[in-house]
Amino acid sequence: MSEVRNLFPRERDDLQLDKIDDTKFNPSIRHLFGEITQMYLKVRNNSEAQFSETDCSTLLLKIDSALQYVWETLHTGQWKDVDPEWRKLYSYVSLFKALLCLELGKDEDSGLVNAIAACDMGLIMGEPILDGLLSNIADSLNEKLWKLSETKRAIQENQKEEEDSNECYPQMNKENFVETVHVPSIEKFLLDIMDKKPVVITGAMDFWPAMSESRWSVDYVRKVAGYRTVPVEIGSKYTDDAWSQSLTTVNEFIDNYILTSNATAGYLAQYQLFQQIPQLKKDILVPDYCYLGTCDDIQVNAWFGPRGTISPLHYDPDHNFLSQVVGSKYIRLYSEEVTASLYPHEQHLLFNTSQVDVEHPDLEKFPLFSSTPYLETILESGSMLYIPPRMWHYVRSLSTSFSDCLRVECQWYGIPNSGPFRLARLGQIREQ
Repeated sequence: MSEVRNLFPRERDDLQLDKIDDTKFNPSIRHLFGEITQMYLKVRNNSEAQFSETDCSTLLLKIDSALQYVWETLHTGQWKDVDPEWRKLYSYVSLFKALLCLELGKDEDSGLVNAIAACDMGLIMGEPILDGLLSNIADSLNEKLWKLSETKRAIQENQKEEEDSNECYPQMNKENFVETVHVPSIEKFLLDIMDKKPVVITGAMDFWPAMSESRWSVDYVRKVAGYRTVPVEIGSKYTDDAWSQSLTTVNEFIDNYILTSNATAGYLAQYQLFQQIPQLKKDILVPDYCYLGTCDDIQVNAWFGPRGTISPLHYDPDHNFLSQVVGSKYIRLYSEEVTASLYPHEQHLLFNTSQVDVEHPDLEKFPLFSSTPYLETILESGSMLYIPPRMWHYVRSLSTSFSDCLRVECQWYGIPNSGPFRLARLGQIREQ
């Protein structure tokens, strides 16, 4: 693994520690971090055996102590209020741990697994450092582990599911179908669709690398990300009392929830997987419709799970493009105007989520729900559903499913319905 170790900085200046404002830290953690940095550089520059295994173990204890301390700080109060310097510190200490895991484990599988887990924790909890070094190291380690695993076992991708059975498909009414449009022009999207109605867009994903034959198979996901640690939701939907979250590797998630029947559903849901694993992001292309606004911040979240996972009826404040890469999903949509008939939760954290179980409603408790108008569709692989801001939507996976949701903040160009300004504005947008 010398090619991976060569990615680690050798000198203090290479670490760019001057970019950390350590005045934000208390004296004890500042002192501990200084000790860890000095010991790290000794290990890095004397890895030929001049630094004993005992010294490495001592350093690892210090690193784990620092990580625990910073972890507790990150989980004190609201996440958004945590100073970024603490997250940056977590990333640097995670980097040091990854090196130590490689030194202590040499080229054994355990050393590689522990090192990649350290990198991923830095990516999940920390801030980007050193031009994406943690991500680059994790990618190299995952590739190495994948190659080692190929010599030990044959990957089986028989997807347990005879999921083509129609038992899980709902009865649908044609009159409620969401309109389908084949690659609408920018002008049509702006004037007839945006902010007005949901539509299923076909053809816009045809050129995505992810849509090439067997590209996003289970084997491919294992190869690119199998040993990476990710957060998953445990439980069919987040409104259940038994719902929880857990950290696991992608391989473990596939083995335990995708390829194995499990009474408890697991879901990699609404997670910025592509930020953590850029190699997967190369397989998707952001459609032009996402660039019509004044905001460049386009969030791309991943949704990966088995048949039966559910996103309860809720709304988002932004424009959503739910893009189905693998499998299919049943989706039901309700207008913002009927919010009162959807019985939103009263508590603040779930104010944008309905109390109603959409496909099995308690009509004695929620009597208005049965007469509330809605639209519905089955989103198939290769199709994209545009959902306007604040439109309520319910989603259920009909098979093993991998979706991307491209979310754009609600700051798009407003275009008058008529008059000369309408055409002038369209011309301006075309030129941008």
